[in-house]
Amino acid sequence: MAEETQVVKYSVVEADIAQMRSVYMDLKITDLEDVEQFKQVKEARLVVKGKRCAVENERKALNSNALAWQREVNGRAKEIFALIEPIESHLAKEEQKVLDEQKRLAEEQAREEAEKVDKRVADLLAVGVTMPRIDVAIMDDDEYQCLLGDKTFEFEERQREKAEAKAAEEKRLADEEAARKAEAEALAKQKAEQDAQAERLAKLQAKIDAQQKAIDDEKARIAQEEATKKREAELKEREAKYAEEMRKHDEEAARAKAEQDAKDADDAKIAAKNAEDRRVALLPDKEKLEKWIDDFEFPPDPKLDHSNSVDILTFAVEDINDILGRTQDRIEKL
Repeated sequence: MAEETQVVKYSVVEADIAQMRSVYMDLKITDLEDVEQFKQVKEARLVVKGKRCAVENERKALNSNALAWQREVNGRAKEIFALIEPIESHLAKEEQKVLDEQKRLAEEQAREEAEKVDKRVADLLAVGVTMPRIDVAIMDDDEYQCLLGDKTFEFEERQREKAEAKAAEEKRLADEEAARKAEAEALAKQKAEQDAQAERLAKLQAKIDAQQKAIDDEKARIAQEEATKKREAELKEREAKYAEEMRKHDEEAARAKAEQDAKDADDAKIAAKNAEDRRVALLPDKEKLEKWIDDFEFPPDPKLDHSNSVDILTFAVEDINDILGRTQDRIEKL
């Protein structure tokens, strides 16, 4: 019996391929961000792939009959593949455009995100904050800006406090130096005045000595000129004059000493007050307020005649004491 020649038939025929070519070869992706274009190309490629796979499956089924039939089947499949391949390649190429663009955008987004995290880490480090990179990366923009704002404010406050502390210390040292200079000048001035006073006393003593010598010379001259009976009277008169001069000398010396003692006392009071003012000026505000409370004094009570007036005064004293008490409480909370 002669072998029957079979015609190789596939479910996909040239008409199908022509139809796909006429429809799918015109598909183009003109905008890499156009989702609809990408979807159309991808769906078309899957349809074409499905046709090719159907032919492949049919080829395998037909090959099971015989080797000759298999060659015929394979040859026919190759012809169909040759016709389908340009369509599939075209669609795959168009689809790859979008996939490549998506990959590029993803890589660019990852790079931008890494640069964003790097900048966040650097900005936080600039204000003294060190954080794990992963913690910085997972923060949203609002959370990060809030954190950066808070830490920047704290950093600037620390810098300002350091600057103020430095300025205060420099001012304190300058004030102490000025106070030392003023005190040294005051002591130098006081010594100069004491030296001048001593010189004046020495001159006064020299003058008194000269006067005394003149008196003595005069006594000698009178003793030689006057008669013996006048000697005792003149001697008494000279003694009286000497006593008067000595009295005046003692009074002058006492007055000069009293003036010097008064000046020394005034200088001591001024120096003590200046030292106390400097000490108080260097106290913290809390201690200044406490000292003000401690130094507070009521004026002497007026002499009142009526009980109503006495009540008014009593209430006033109680109110003042209450105010002072509340003020003391506020001071203790500083």
